[in-house]
Amino acid sequence: MTRCFLALELEEASRAYLRERVAPFHRLLAGRHRWRVRLVPPANWHLTLLFFPGLDDGERQAVWEPVAAATRAGAWGALDFVWRGLTLWPSPRRPALVCLEAAPFPGSTAWPIAPLLGDPPFSKADLRHVAPYRPHITLMRLERGRQPNLAEAWDALGAERPTIEPERIRFDRVAILLSTVSRAEPIYPRERSLALVP
Repeated sequence: MTRCFLALELEEASRAYLRERVAPFHRLLAGRHRWRVRLVPPANWHLTLLFFPGLDDGERQAVWEPVAAATRAGAWGALDFVWRGLTLWPSPRRPALVCLEAAPFPGSTAWPIAPLLGDPPFSKADLRHVAPYRPHITLMRLERGRQPNLAEAWDALGAERPTIEPERIRFDRVAILLSTVSRAEPIYPRERSLALVP
């Protein structure tokens, strides 16, 4: 059984843009502000559609087949997320991540995978952030353990927080990413990947 994501992948130009904005901010947080925070490798930045705590090979294939068919038919080719900017996630009071977050997206109920969520293997997905769908891209991970009041510290950063131009965030592929990373192999393997149809 393998942890994995069904995800949309950033266009390389969007990934490079985010890296230019986020990497210096990470250095600022970890350096001057002494936050215990780790930058997620930019190659791992993605938009999770579904997270599965554990699927075997056959189950991942069963997920991929309808996703690939829907992608070829134009699913996810025109997304209108309203990106709000960087935030502590899943909430400022109990943060685990620094993410680029969009407003909740009701349009996810019309995605081709929505009717499949009650049936295996789709029913094995973690649905906590699916209804309503909360689009986010994980950029940094906060270390576990006691840290100062990060909600107040985040607000105090003010203009030090970089702005993100929403129109620069674009996706070009759907993929199954395997969450099998380690210190030696920190990049998510792409088990399956398919270009989006505009």
